[in-house]
Amino acid sequence: MIKLIIGLSNYGLPYKNNRHNVGAKFIYAFAKHNNLIFKKNIKLFSYISTFKIDNYNIYLLLPMTYINMNGKSLFAVANFYDIKINEILIIHDELDLPLGKIRFKQRINNTSHNGIKNIVLTFNNNNLCRIKIGIGHPGNKNRVTNFLLSDMSTKELKVIKYTFNSIIKNIRYIIYLDEYNISKFIFKHNNLIQLTKNSIN
Repeated sequence: MIKLIIGLSNYGLPYKNNRHNVGAKFIYAFAKHNNLIFKKNIKLFSYISTFKIDNYNIYLLLPMTYINMNGKSLFAVANFYDIKINEILIIHDELDLPLGKIRFKQRINNTSHNGIKNIVLTFNNNNLCRIKIGIGHPGNKNRVTNFLLSDMSTKELKVIKYTFNSIIKNIRYIIYLDEYNISKFIFKHNNLIQLTKNSIN
């Protein structure tokens, strides 16, 4: 069962709508949907909120670090609340998925994402669950850094909002690691996302 959800991001207002901050944007969207409030915890390098599912506390985490150091915040919070590695869910942006598509993984293998690399290194363990949210690729590896640290367009934000809502509606399956229903909703979402993109102006 998932007990902590972290949205990877660079900390600070200039990065708020960057493509690299999609993970944090999901956490904000989930909190807004459920009327949740975050509390700043300097000692844990994070903003933390909680919600309940069947009387279980689930923690939401927004790191107060740059994305390539998000593991520092996650490690501190997991230790403080005695949360095991396999009880953590990471939400992050994914260059290698088309805009709005999602993928669920229960083990981290090869990755080019610096935030994920830092977490694996910090925990010395790759048995972490994650949801990858597609942001698309600029088409040239030399443009990747600029692309990640640029704001999403209005249309992109609308597509991402649709994806967030899809995940939020199915959060219970994710919390309980219900692989059958997770696969089912992701398959349906990914089949519909292109139609959604085409209908958004």
